[in-house]
Amino acid sequence: MNKNIVGLLDDLMNPPKEFTPIPFWFFNDEPDLEKIKMQLTDYVEKGVNGIVLHPRIGIPKTLEYLSDEYFEIVKFIVKTAAELEMLVVLYDEGMYPSGSAHGEVVKANPDFASVGIIMTDDPTSGKLIVDLEDGNYIVQRFTKGTIRGIHFGEDDGQPGAPPSTNILNPLAVDKFIELTHERYYQHLKEYFGNTIIGFFTDEPCILGRNASRYRDWTDNLEEDIVASGGELKELRALFEKKENRTTKIYKSLIKNRLMEVFYGKISKWCEEHGIALMGHPEASDDIAEELYFHIPGQDLIFRRVSPEEGGIIQSDSVHAKTASDIARHLGRRRNSNECFGVCIRNKTPWYFTGEDMKWYIDWLGVRGVNMYIPHAFFYSVKGERSGERPPDVGPNNIWWDHYKHYSDYMKRISYIMTDSNNNANIAVLCHDNQVPYKEVVSLFEQQIEFNYLPLALLEQCSIKDNKLCINGYEYDTVVNVIGAEGYDILKSVHTVTDCNDIQKQDFITKDLCKNLRVSHITKDNIEMYFVFNEGQEDVDTQATVPLKGEIIAVDLWKGKSYKLRSSSPEEKTQFPLQLKAFETVLIIIGDAGELEEKPEVTFLGNLTETFKCVKDENNQKLYTANLQVDKVEGNEVFEVVGEEMVECYCNGEFVGVSFWNNHSFSIGKWLQTGDNEIKLRVTGNIANIYTNEKIPYGLGIYNK
Repeated sequence: MNKNIVGLLDDLMNPPKEFTPIPFWFFNDEPDLEKIKMQLTDYVEKGVNGIVLHPRIGIPKTLEYLSDEYFEIVKFIVKTAAELEMLVVLYDEGMYPSGSAHGEVVKANPDFASVGIIMTDDPTSGKLIVDLEDGNYIVQRFTKGTIRGIHFGEDDGQPGAPPSTNILNPLAVDKFIELTHERYYQHLKEYFGNTIIGFFTDEPCILGRNASRYRDWTDNLEEDIVASGGELKELRALFEKKENRTTKIYKSLIKNRLMEVFYGKISKWCEEHGIALMGHPEASDDIAEELYFHIPGQDLIFRRVSPEEGGIIQSDSVHAKTASDIARHLGRRRNSNECFGVCIRNKTPWYFTGEDMKWYIDWLGVRGVNMYIPHAFFYSVKGERSGERPPDVGPNNIWWDHYKHYSDYMKRISYIMTDSNNNANIAVLCHDNQVPYKEVVSLFEQQIEFNYLPLALLEQCSIKDNKLCINGYEYDTVVNVIGAEGYDILKSVHTVTDCNDIQKQDFITKDLCKNLRVSHITKDNIEMYFVFNEGQEDVDTQATVPLKGEIIAVDLWKGKSYKLRSSSPEEKTQFPLQLKAFETVLIIIGDAGELEEKPEVTFLGNLTETFKCVKDENNQKLYTANLQVDKVEGNEVFEVVGEEMVECYCNGEFVGVSFWNNHSFSIGKWLQTGDNEIKLRVTGNIANIYTNEKIPYGLGIYNK
């Protein structure tokens, strides 16, 4: 077997800590140094080797944000993390959106508060921008926008909510950096660039929260609009959801000011201090801002990309690929996603399943995400804290004792997607807030790899052999469905305006598999395909790749690899592809050496009806069954149907855990001839503990 493949498989079986998930750690209660150290130690034992230190609502008012007392606690946390060889990402706000230093910027200068424009019949209610001559006026005034604070009484709509900052004002942003970034550096400089790897900025908002009547603005913007050829009266269209020449000028000026004044300043500060600007912009299709991130990132929230919400025909479906593709084109080694936030079922707080989490991990991974930032691990769930943006997807959930399954899985996918090339030869042009999604459905459904390429990066591209080239990527086809004009470089490469015209699969299935997602990865000169069945129906087909070699299949969830039977007609390789719903496989093309084929199993059947419930309390049910076996092969497997987490014991020994249907257990190692006692402990969804919901659980139950 090729030594590179040997090394790859070794790393996949024991994934390096570098690729750890880095969860939001909601620091949300009275600090207890012993508890802090205990929690971080526990995280490491579960394979979590990093945190985003996120001040969150629930911190007592006696602990003032950014005070010396606050930094004493922060320094203890970072010092403890360093001793545990954990990574720390600092969070730049208390709580979000970023830019106000928990209201301290406006406290330092009230003129730094967020401003906006509004259409009104009272020209004296603010600075008059334009008389619309029909009894209406557009005026500038303070929006009274707020952020969510870190103390009780400071949430949306509450009187203590901190005021937001005009992040288009360079002096206000300078004050934000002075109060936040400089203070953190002053107290923690010895950890910058080693333990501390980045500063997380979280969906900065120009107007602040609860200011939706206003439109983005900053002082004297009207002068720039006029100088750029706009007519102020045409700004009325902003309030009527219409578009005209002036609104386009306006949006361009706002975006450029935001990038230059906010993202540009913070990006430069982070670079000068040896850490990365991390986090994500406000919207899923914010492209221009991503160019300033050293680790481009995005935010997966609610269930917007799940099949029931529209999947790949939903506008938020672009966010994972835009971040990963920008990282590819800029040569950024990592890209991130703040994931699982409020991804609850049926709008029920805490109703998030282990199957959900696995599906979202795969959805992100096949699109190139290589740093997972789970939202969130709660320091405390005491009182009101348990209802603040649940669920906890870590220590306060049912799967925590077995969380290493998830942390290792995220590490393996992150490892594959780092220092690798995804072999796309199709570039889909995009522009800020213009990212095609419905138009590229046919590419996804035919397993045709593509990368989003922002127009802003065309100036960094070159032409070689009629291919558009940037940072090691060579595109022989450019998709222009956004109507981009005036770019001479595009004249030298094949350009199409309809993705349905493209037939360039390098992963071909015998049957049409619309819900199959594939990424062709080259890493360390190893060719491989990460394959994800994104749909709810099983896949059973034959796959063909334009490469010749043996097929190694890696089960990244179980950490096992085996050889697949294959054939090699001409310069291709064909092999069977069988994936259950929501299942993944990594296909490696190369010398399989002495690797064995997947072992045959003795299937004992679906034994759901065999088990009897003997105990039912505290959201858990215990089932037992007596299994008679005349002969033990050592490869016996059985399955059951049940909700939600199932732990299996055979003759008193722990066999394994399963988080989704159908639950399959390989018990041959623990079987003995004659009588065998099998126990199954079934744990219901955590929503049964933290809410009044009564979500069914136990054997024989299948919650769809």
